[in-house]
Amino acid sequence: MEEDTTKKGVARRDFLKLGALVGVAAHAVAVPTLAYKAGSSHDSYTGWESFEGDTQFFNRKPFELAGGKDELYEEFFTKVGPVTRPNPMTDISAARVGRVGEILQQNPDWKLEDGIDAIELPPDLDAYYRLWNEKGQKRFETDVTTNQVSIPSWVANHEKYDDHFALSSAYFGSWEDLADNYPAEPTALPEISDFEYVEHGHLLDLREVNKARKEREAMLAFRSPDHATQLIKKTAYLYGATVVGVTTLNPDYVYDKALRGAENPMAGYEVPEHWKYAIVVGIPHEWDQLASNPQYGDSFDAYMRVRMTAYRLTQFIRRLGYPARFHTPPYHYDLVVPPIAVEAGIGQWGRNGTVITPETGPNMRMAVITTSLDMTIDKPIDFGVAEFCADCKICAEQCPSGAISFADGPEGMEQRGINHWYIDTSKCFSYWMESMGPLGCRLCITNCVYSRKNNWVHGIARVVDPVDPTGLVNNALIWMQKTFFDHPTAEEYRRPPDGCFASYRPAPEWLQTEKWFDITPDNPQMLCK
Repeated sequence: MEEDTTKKGVARRDFLKLGALVGVAAHAVAVPTLAYKAGSSHDSYTGWESFEGDTQFFNRKPFELAGGKDELYEEFFTKVGPVTRPNPMTDISAARVGRVGEILQQNPDWKLEDGIDAIELPPDLDAYYRLWNEKGQKRFETDVTTNQVSIPSWVANHEKYDDHFALSSAYFGSWEDLADNYPAEPTALPEISDFEYVEHGHLLDLREVNKARKEREAMLAFRSPDHATQLIKKTAYLYGATVVGVTTLNPDYVYDKALRGAENPMAGYEVPEHWKYAIVVGIPHEWDQLASNPQYGDSFDAYMRVRMTAYRLTQFIRRLGYPARFHTPPYHYDLVVPPIAVEAGIGQWGRNGTVITPETGPNMRMAVITTSLDMTIDKPIDFGVAEFCADCKICAEQCPSGAISFADGPEGMEQRGINHWYIDTSKCFSYWMESMGPLGCRLCITNCVYSRKNNWVHGIARVVDPVDPTGLVNNALIWMQKTFFDHPTAEEYRRPPDGCFASYRPAPEWLQTEKWFDITPDNPQMLCK
C-alpha cells in the first residue's frame, strides 16, 4: 500500500515530522521572555559551574564523521594545493603589525600612496602581502593604517575615556598579569624541556626516572589506549576544562619557525618525533562580561584559566613518565590550535574563523598539549555548523571592521593549501587597536547564535537543528536572534565621530565604574543616545 502524501508529494511521515519541528520552533518563538529568564540563571552559566566534567554534556557520538579525518578533509577542509606549515611571524596579526611598525620607523619619508614596491620588506612579509593582495585583501595597506592611524587614535581615546573603563581594566588586568609570569615558558628545545619536571625542588629528567622504574618493574604503562584517554580526560576536567578532545597531531599545523626554547627562533625546525598526539582542552569566557564586548569584555579570563589547566595537565603527564608540552593563549604556542580542535571533535569551523562547539558555540578558549602518550583518539563531528553559517551571517553583519565574509560558502577561500572559511585578520586586528577597555573585540563570539548558556531553548536547538532536514529550525533560530535581540549597528561600535564605542549589551554591574566609585567619567556611549 502506497504511503499517503500531501498535494506537493511530501510523504505523510515526513509531513508529520515537519509539523513537529514547526511546533518546536513555534514553542521557542512564543516564549522568548521565559528563555531570557532561563538564560539569566547562574545555573545556566555553562563551563563555570563545576570542575567535574559535567559541562561537556553534548553527546558527540551521533554526529561523528564515520570516516574520521579523511572525511573531514573531503567534506570541510578540502586540500586544493600543497599544504604548508604556518609562519607565526606573518600569520599572527600582532607580530606582523609590529614588524611593519618597525619598518615604518626606519622609513619615515615613505607614504602609503608610494606603494609596497617603494619600501623594502623582509621576503616573508613581502610574499605574504602580495599573496593576500591577489586574493582581494589589502592587508599591507590595512596594517600600515593600523600603525599610522588606529594605534595613535587608540592611545588618544584611552587617555580620554580610560576612567569610564577603569573597573574592567582592573578586573582583566589581574588575569593578564599572570600571562608573562606563570607558568614559565620552555627555555630549551622540546627534546629537553618536554622531558623535565621539578619534584621537591629538584629538576628531574623523566627518562632517568623511567629507567629507575623499569629496573624495579614499576613502569606506569597504561592498560590500553582507552584507559589513557579516559584518565587524561577525567584529570583535565578536574583541572577545570569544560571540553576535552584527543587526536593525533597533524604536522601541517605546527609553526615552521619561532619554536619556544630555540636559540634561533627564526630558524626552521622539524616537528619533534615525540609530538605524536594532541590533547585539546577548552574553557569559555564568563558569560556576563562576554555579552558586554567589545568594550568591557576581555580575553584573559578564559586565556588564563585554560592556560593553567593545560600547564597542570602537562605536568601530570610528565610525572607519569611521558614527554609533554603545553601550547596556550595568549601567544605561547608552537602550533595553530583551531584546526587541531576540529580534528579532535571539539567543534566545527565557523564563518568567523573560530571553532564552534555544541556546548558554548565559539565562546571557548582552547589550549593544546602535545605528547607521545598513546591514546584512543576522538573523531571530528558534523552538527550542522557549515549549513547554519551559510545562512546566518550575523557575525558578518555586526563586524565593525568588515573582516568577515558575506559569501554563501567558503568555496575558493584557500589558505596554506586548504579550503575553509577565513577572515581578513588585518582588518580584525585594526579594530582591536580601536576598541576601548581591555584589548580586543570578540564581538563575533558574543553575537553568534551558538554562544548561549545552557538554557532549555539552546538545549532544544542543539539536538533538533542538526537532524532537521527542512531547515525550519535553522531559519527560526536566525529569525529569533535578529527579531528578539536588539543590538547596535556595526558602525556604532567604531570610535567617534563615526561611532560611540557601543557594546553588544551593557556592562554587568560589577564592571560599571560609576556604580561603585564616586566619579562621573566621560562615557563615549552617550554619543549614540
